[in-house]
Amino acid sequence: MQNRARVSRTVASFLAIGLMSMAATLATAPVSPANAQQAYVPAQKDFVGKWKLSSATSRPPLDMKNAPTPSQEADATMFQETVTSFYSTLDYLEITADGRYIFHRSGDPTAGPCARCGTWSFNESSLWLKLDTAPRLDIHAQGGEMQMTFTAETDATSKYAWLAFGWTRIK
Repeated sequence: MQNRARVSRTVASFLAIGLMSMAATLATAPVSPANAQQAYVPAQKDFVGKWKLSSATSRPPLDMKNAPTPSQEADATMFQETVTSFYSTLDYLEITADGRYIFHRSGDPTAGPCARCGTWSFNESSLWLKLDTAPRLDIHAQGGEMQMTFTAETDATSKYAWLAFGWTRIK
């Protein structure tokens, strides 16, 4: 009698496991490659237009090997506030199709005098402003915000590599 009860429990266990596996298989039907969303790779033309500063933050550089010290974080935050103050005085950043960028001064609706002007290049799906700090502009989603990070420092005390700015397209 005990053997029958043990066999019945074993069979019931295998049956339950089989039914759960079958239900899980039916619930996780594969997505066809045609329906899977492709990764967004921006084109040069996606950067052209006018952009307004929308966010600013500091974070440890991606290539930092050790955890940041409280002093490094405090220095980066103070530096971020200084640089954000500069960008906040601007109306917008204009990127033109002919390879120029213009940081427009507050109240200047034309491409005349500017706070900072220059040229840009496009490489590996990113737009690069030709400045000492080598700003890199990226768009990670179609119609999304543009992110600006910096890839070079101007001196031993600068913290540009810690900074990230968000820019929203002006319609």
